[in-house]
Amino acid sequence: MPTKMLINGCSFLTTRPKCGVNTHCGEELSKLMQLPIADNLAGGGRGNKRLMWTTRVWCEKFPEQAKDCFFLIGSSGGNRFDYPTGDGFKKHKFPTMETTWKTWDPNRDSNTQSFFRYLSKKGLDIEQATQIESLLAIHDLQDFFKLRGYPYVMYNTLSDADISNPDIKLLYDKIDKVRFFKPETSHLDYTVQNKQHCAPDDPHPSTEGHKDWAIQLKEFIDANNLRSIKQS
Repeated sequence: MPTKMLINGCSFLTTRPKCGVNTHCGEELSKLMQLPIADNLAGGGRGNKRLMWTTRVWCEKFPEQAKDCFFLIGSSGGNRFDYPTGDGFKKHKFPTMETTWKTWDPNRDSNTQSFFRYLSKKGLDIEQATQIESLLAIHDLQDFFKLRGYPYVMYNTLSDADISNPDIKLLYDKIDKVRFFKPETSHLDYTVQNKQHCAPDDPHPSTEGHKDWAIQLKEFIDANNLRSIKQS
């Protein structure tokens, strides 16, 4: 049985002090499960490639800790295309990692939008690309956790567009839903629907929103016996 928790995802698994939110659902879940946090690798604005990479690297660097961990994974938006940097970007936030990351996001940056418009003229289907980006990382991590026997739970922090391509739908349907909390929605969607914003113009969860989501996660984990590696 796990004795610690490893957290990874995007800003929905970090604090937001500027809005007075000094907790997140990972921290709240660790309290509910009575599992101290071994490390939190979540990075604001980052996507699933970095999520997959940093989780696997951490496990290889700290194999003895990894064997004792329960993994909380918040799948980020597929529209976030992560890439490693050579400038040590925000390395101080992640002292256990040597690789640093930035992200192309066509929804955030005008230069990135121009880049993706150029690719679209060359045939890029941005919706398929974002969905594949997410699914590859999710399947990679789920297979990795199953191979190693590491207990975990996943959920969507953000939501991607509806899937229409049958090949992508085939692999989406192969996600292990026993360990994926509310795969049809996301924490962002829930926050918006329940008016749990941390500020009127900021869709990140409030303190109450993080606590609410953590309680639901705990109930899902208990109902499916997810602390046990037998469900991997």
